[in-house]
Amino acid sequence: MLTLNNPIHHIGCATQSIEKELPIFLKLGFKIEDSFIDEDQKVRGTFITKDQYRLELLENLDPDGPLTQYLKQKTKMYHIAYQSSNLEGDLEKLKMRDIPLGGGGDSETNHESKLLQKTLFYNDEKLSSD
Repeated sequence: MLTLNNPIHHIGCATQSIEKELPIFLKLGFKIEDSFIDEDQKVRGTFITKDQYRLELLENLDPDGPLTQYLKQKTKMYHIAYQSSNLEGDLEKLKMRDIPLGGGGDSETNHESKLLQKTLFYNDEKLSSD
């Protein structure tokens, strides 16, 4: 049985347009925490929080970005990011249980997995990655 009792840092949500979806969350009481552009992953993002909840609204920088397939399938949840104080150990637990760390079955899967590993696990003090 897998025991990964890490707290959730945030849930990443795919959007067609952050600008169009953000006002709905603001009306629900969410506050903007931070915004960013990630050229490597070809996305723009905005972190929003309410109480103990943190969402990351994500939007493609170009039409063929990483969110396109999710949006075509009307899938809003893009990822769940966990906090970790032992990144390598937690990743090993997931790998041992054949839990996928990246998406897709194309030639970019390994690249996407590496990027998602950096996104999926945060250390309390700083971002951890391989």
